[in-house]
Amino acid sequence: MKKLIDLATDPEQYSCGRAVTWIADDARQKKQQENFWNAIRPFIKPSCKSALDIGCGSGWSARLFLKLGTDWIGLEPSSNHFKAAKRAHPEFNILNITFEECDIDKRFDCIIAIMVFSHIKDVSGSFKKIYKLLNHGGIFIMMYSTFHNDESRLERNGRKYEIEIIDDNQYVDRAIVGAYGIADINRRSEYYIDMAVSSGFSLIKHLKVEDVGYSPKELLVFVKSK
Repeated sequence: MKKLIDLATDPEQYSCGRAVTWIADDARQKKQQENFWNAIRPFIKPSCKSALDIGCGSGWSARLFLKLGTDWIGLEPSSNHFKAAKRAHPEFNILNITFEECDIDKRFDCIIAIMVFSHIKDVSGSFKKIYKLLNHGGIFIMMYSTFHNDESRLERNGRKYEIEIIDDNQYVDRAIVGAYGIADINRRSEYYIDMAVSSGFSLIKHLKVEDVGYSPKELLVFVKSK
């Protein structure tokens, strides 16, 4: 049986039945996407002409960036999500590849990673790669689940979780809902901030984000200022 850390970093865990709910075009998904966009929109500069969405899922952010006149590229490693996204939006530029594997010969004004670092093992290496992909003055926005440091690790929002501790800054959880629980790596905000700053980023903002029926989320906004 795979360790939770291995499940968390395997995109094909989203090829199970539950994965469909992440790309369903229903009211709760629309509300969640609206909340996420409202959180990141204030940090997207009017001068933003190019954006990369790491782990773009259904490609929901594409239409919003395109409305701003921004050229958009999405990366989606899950074959299940990629196929569904291309069926729904064949016109979107989505690549079926992990961020670690991608080799894009392009620089961006904005890079977003919404609920993606919960599936990335090498945080330091990923921050350094993102830094190189940004233009000078470019913005990196990441969203992630709040780190739980109490009994809520094991039970919250009516769900029970199994836990695998990595160290004081990281643990993996998986909702116990039959065979379809998705494994996620949870990390302290301070851990992400330290890693980003050591990669050359400057922190602009750290804030809480409203979600719909899920665990609380947090947002970090960085700039490539050096």
